[in-house]
Amino acid sequence: MPVAAGTSNLFFSRDTKVYVKQGTNIWEIPVQNGYSFSQTTNTSTITLNEMSDATGKSRRGQRAFNDSLSPAEWSFETYARPVLTGGKMRVADEILWASLVNNLAYSPTIAGDGVTITGTPTINAGILTIAYGSQSVPFLKVNDTVVLSGLSAATGGAITTGTVVTYSATGATISIGTSFSGVVTNTSGKVFNASYDTTSTEFDFQFVNSNTTTLGTFDLYFVLGGAQVATGNYLNDGDTTIYKIAECCVNEVTINFDIEGISTFGWNGMGRTITEETAFDASTAIKAAVYNGGSLITNNLIRNRLTALQATSTSPTSTTYTLAITGGSITISNNMSFLTPESLGVVNTPLGHVTGGRSVTGSLTCYADELDNGSIELYEDMLLATTAVTNKFQLAINVGGTTAPYIQFDMGQCHLEVPSVNTDDVIGYEVNFTALPSSISGTDELNKVRYVGV
Repeated sequence: MPVAAGTSNLFFSRDTKVYVKQGTNIWEIPVQNGYSFSQTTNTSTITLNEMSDATGKSRRGQRAFNDSLSPAEWSFETYARPVLTGGKMRVADEILWASLVNNLAYSPTIAGDGVTITGTPTINAGILTIAYGSQSVPFLKVNDTVVLSGLSAATGGAITTGTVVTYSATGATISIGTSFSGVVTNTSGKVFNASYDTTSTEFDFQFVNSNTTTLGTFDLYFVLGGAQVATGNYLNDGDTTIYKIAECCVNEVTINFDIEGISTFGWNGMGRTITEETAFDASTAIKAAVYNGGSLITNNLIRNRLTALQATSTSPTSTTYTLAITGGSITISNNMSFLTPESLGVVNTPLGHVTGGRSVTGSLTCYADELDNGSIELYEDMLLATTAVTNKFQLAINVGGTTAPYIQFDMGQCHLEVPSVNTDDVIGYEVNFTALPSSISGTDELNKVRYVGV
């Protein structure tokens, strides 16, 4: 039971509620125990270093100054739980994925249903012009890759994808190539941002539009004692304490698939500042219970023991290896940094984030196995590949197996390191890898992250 306002009160971590707010949309994020958030100061210390004076004395004091606030840091873990709701596959942390791969505001409705194309589109020299109902929040930007449905050209047939040339609230021009021409038939045509797409069976997140200097931002709320307030309308009145981290970005996410565990994602990122809020109304939030299929439903949790791996070498040789893995992890990082001014005489606050080089890395563990094209042959082949400066493997990892629910990571160009030998009770190997794009400016290190749910 909550205590009366103003009374001495302790807060328990299991009573904390976590929310993401972007624009008018609010999501409840069902985190596990072990979440954290903090913000520190950067200080300068000035010391004296002088020889003695005529009396043998030497000043040895120091002064300390607060220069700036470091970016706020946050982290938590969530379960991977795809679930069918409202005819579309959903995940409770989809706002985090959307912010990881794009810098536009995320709309759950547009991600699922797209935006309806009105009237009759036209084609001129490979440029498709479309119109749609007025959009108050941009869902496309110049150079974005888009997915199109319900459109067919007299020459070239179905139009399925393109690149945004211009964008407005009511229409866009899209480069589709000169192979399309003539009259366009619009049969309930729609346009989607290719960064995310959900259907009745799966939810895909792609990195095609992630080559930007900034990515999605949102406000993150930690409501201490929030689980004791059923309405979701919180007041900082002694029953709850509300902390807000403004302008957060997702720096990286790691999925660990320990053989005995349930699939979890470890999220971490940064924000501008932490403030204590007087009130926060999350009564209209998209509830975790809705996306999780209800608190009593557990058939959408993903069991790591069923994870399947296909490893195919395409360079320097072409071989498909059979590896029964015993564990592993994949980390996707944006390598973010925050810019902070350096004005004298004030405590400077961070301005905002910029992206660094995107990286997709991971490791896999398996037993030493003498099967044909098994782990021992992989180890031997890697040791003998002395002429290959860069090797290339296609890794397809289905965390949870191949029967829903599971998550698919498809990496077409992975550079594998020579496995290290683990001398445990059963001899095994650990294989570290880095997923690479097909070109230095590409975005296909990870072709997609696909949730397949129930």
